[in-house]
Amino acid sequence: MIDFRYHLVSLISVFLALAVGIVLGAGPLRENLGDQLAGQVEQLRTEQEQLRTDAEELAAQNDQLASFITELGPDLVQGTLEGDRVAVLSDDSSIGPVTDRVQGLLEDAGAATVIRIELQPALWEPGQEDSRAVAFEEISAIAPVALQNTDLSAAEQLSALIPALLRPVEGSELTPELRSQIWEVLVDHRLVSIEGEMPAEMDGVVYASAAPEELAEESEDDELATERAQGLLASQTSLLGALAGAGVPSVVSAATPGNDASTGILRTVRGDRAYDALSTTDRLQEADGPLLSVLALLEQTRGGSGAYGTTADAEDRLPPLPETEGLEDQAAQQGAGDEAAPGEDGESAPSDGGGEG
Repeated sequence: MIDFRYHLVSLISVFLALAVGIVLGAGPLRENLGDQLAGQVEQLRTEQEQLRTDAEELAAQNDQLASFITELGPDLVQGTLEGDRVAVLSDDSSIGPVTDRVQGLLEDAGAATVIRIELQPALWEPGQEDSRAVAFEEISAIAPVALQNTDLSAAEQLSALIPALLRPVEGSELTPELRSQIWEVLVDHRLVSIEGEMPAEMDGVVYASAAPEELAEESEDDELATERAQGLLASQTSLLGALAGAGVPSVVSAATPGNDASTGILRTVRGDRAYDALSTTDRLQEADGPLLSVLALLEQTRGGSGAYGTTADAEDRLPPLPETEGLEDQAAQQGAGDEAAPGEDGESAPSDGGGEG
């Protein structure tokens, strides 16, 4: 049995250990530990200040670059899309001022026609199923071949139809006359609105997407908001999937508040190889965002593609600038021309780098 002396020894041991701890903590250990903690805090404070300074410098540099790009934009793109027909699609009226700037740059680039097409909420939102069903039936009667994917909903098929109306007429079963009739149905049922003439085939497409919060309704309950978000995503992915296979140079540009592309359509497009044919740009809401879109479209017309901007999943800050395209070939041609140029005496004059030393 455990007697009283065992309990007494145990209690004495506990109090002795506590006393030793207090003495050491209040004496030599306290000073050493306090110095270590103070040093660590100071180091963390210094690192924090350095990170803040670095972030401010990078932000300033980025703002300067954006301002420079914006000012240089019209000159950069001048004449690069001469005679082209370009459609600018948007999914919310909130980015109207941005698409105005995109259109202005396309016109600076020499585009002969710029068509503005705004997708209307009735194309995807809950409660508009009847409008979509009627439009679906009317289009099926006009052009049965246009809507044949029974695996998709009416909203998805109508969304996927839009790129089919913009692709080259040659090789398509949708003639210009049929396309005009289908556009009329979409407009009449307020699924899209069009600024300008009914578009036929296009040489390029820019899809401009608003920030996710602009596409939501704050007053909706959670269930309805979820249904709306799912409908929007299904419509967008169906449209962009068809656009990726339409054979038309295309760019998806999105507003990314807070430099965040983890929400919205960019997250889907940049994360799925099915959309590799499309170029993407973020920061559409920023001053240089519209120019990024036009530069990316220019690269698309020349057979290139990429993901551009400043978010974490962007590949590069900018697409290749127009004046750098073929620079080496131009230099070589210029050198050959100089070498063949006649001198004052009528004989060929050597180029600057030609001749023997």
